[in-house]
Amino acid sequence: MLNRDIYSKPPKENRLVNNGVAEVSEDYSEAAQTILRYELETFVCDGQYEKGLETILDKFLLNLDSKTEQPGVWISGFYGSGKSHLAKMLRTLWTDYTFADGAAARSIAKLPTGVFESLKELSMQGKRHGGLHAAAGKLGAGAGDKVRLALLGIVYKSKGLPEQHNQAQLVLWLKREGLLAGVEAALQAAGRTLVQELPHMYVSVHLAKALLKVRPDLGHNEPDVRQLLKAQFPQVTDVTSNQMEAAIEGALVLDGKFPLTLLVLDEVQQYIGSDAEKALQIQEVTETLSKHFNGKLLFVGTGQSALSGMPNLQRLMGRFPVQVMLGDWDVENVTRQIILAKKPTA
Repeated sequence: MLNRDIYSKPPKENRLVNNGVAEVSEDYSEAAQTILRYELETFVCDGQYEKGLETILDKFLLNLDSKTEQPGVWISGFYGSGKSHLAKMLRTLWTDYTFADGAAARSIAKLPTGVFESLKELSMQGKRHGGLHAAAGKLGAGAGDKVRLALLGIVYKSKGLPEQHNQAQLVLWLKREGLLAGVEAALQAAGRTLVQELPHMYVSVHLAKALLKVRPDLGHNEPDVRQLLKAQFPQVTDVTSNQMEAAIEGALVLDGKFPLTLLVLDEVQQYIGSDAEKALQIQEVTETLSKHFNGKLLFVGTGQSALSGMPNLQRLMGRFPVQVMLGDWDVENVTRQIILAKKPTA
């Protein structure tokens, strides 16, 4: 018998759809959904992956009704240990993401009873508290060294809004005023879309005309409307903590209720690097938001080192007291089950 004949799937044919790298983001394109489905189907929820999910969910549910802040979670492990993969699976299972064919994340993944029951309890609590929501991404992919703006970009994108603060605020205002559908219809009639016009909203004649059509009282002509947009929704270089809180509430609150929200910040250690100012900003942001939303918002951060391992990370220990550490055994176990799984006869 040849070596390749003992495996359930010959190694040469066993291709990793995601190339072995989990990308934590709010990308749900067709290609991204194919990768996500593969990652759910091959998710080995054993060892620290299982224990980590149980710990995170149980801690959140325990602190939910206490009306206190949620202790943040720090997932650490060497490069390739699967910390981003675990964070991505948590984000997907949190909301029980549903694919186009109706299949739900929790039914696709093979989950241990304890994890499945905790997720079930999370959904029950979500019905009481305004639903479930999750947002995930990397801070460095947004507003550079402006942590509050970068974080807002992640939250906005999770709601299908533009990542830029001024553009997102305009869309939210249109929704609150019941004008969004009318503006989109007016733009469509002119052969344009809102997505096309938002990047240059201060000079867009099409957007100004659409706004005047649904709200004639906004101005006498298009220049008036464009000037109003610039004054009401200015492009900013940063926001205050209070503005950040208000913006998150405006984006997520539905029918007066703030949903149970998971916020995953991937590669936080890589983002901070040796910059003490970035570490301080993350400390302040997580502290502010954790206290503001009465235990309904959970922060999860990832990094290659434990928080106690680097001076810049030590200041975050108070914000991320729940530690999940991944090791060699977890990676080897996944490899045995996914790549090197053998036929029963072998």
